[in-house]
Amino acid sequence: MNVKGFDEFELDLELAFKRDLPPFIDGLEAAPLTFINVSSIPSKKNGVYLLLQEDTVLYVGKTDSRGGFQNRLLRHSEHVKHRRNFDPTTMYFKAVAIPVFKNADLETILIDHYGAPWNNSGFGGNDPGKERDTQRPAVYDLDHPIDVDVELDFLEEGTVSVQELLKLLSARLPYTFRYEKKRYQEELDFNIEISSTRSSLRDMLTLILQGLPSGMWQATILYGRIILYRENREYPFYQEIIRS
Repeated sequence: MNVKGFDEFELDLELAFKRDLPPFIDGLEAAPLTFINVSSIPSKKNGVYLLLQEDTVLYVGKTDSRGGFQNRLLRHSEHVKHRRNFDPTTMYFKAVAIPVFKNADLETILIDHYGAPWNNSGFGGNDPGKERDTQRPAVYDLDHPIDVDVELDFLEEGTVSVQELLKLLSARLPYTFRYEKKRYQEELDFNIEISSTRSSLRDMLTLILQGLPSGMWQATILYGRIILYRENREYPFYQEIIRS
């Protein structure tokens, strides 16, 4: 349209983000990925974030949910704990609130810029469910499988029911722990004695399985999660199986 004294201006958001966002992020000081630091971010703020190890960007993410950065980064801070070949204290983050960005694919822009090897590796994914226990593990889980020999800091000495202990483990472990909740509950109705607060998940699984019918139950330590069921089988991809 050629109207005298009139024209239209269209802002190229993608070009502006490609030009201005990486330098802005590079100028931001990274913070250790800890509960205190993440909780200090203003609530309900959304935008893009980076996870780094030293100066290397490992993962690029975005959030536009009600929980904002806090919800997403706290979940990531758990997902890097109790993993082999990785020290969670080396993890840092940068988070940039961007009020309007839905029309620009900022994730792709930053992944292309930084590389971000953990993107598309399965890092940060939700529990895929029982039907996926036989499928090949995600790359992240293969590179950094869960470590069941880490001391658990939420155990207390004394007598505890197996049912309550299983609920506690499921709620507090930094990876998915699934167990039989519908059938055979009478077999799980007994107590065990926790003699030390320096116990690992392996210690707890061993105590539980010692009290279950011989050869009927097993804890399968997969690469990214653990399952405890009344079964006797092998899975295509697993680290270890502990049987009753």
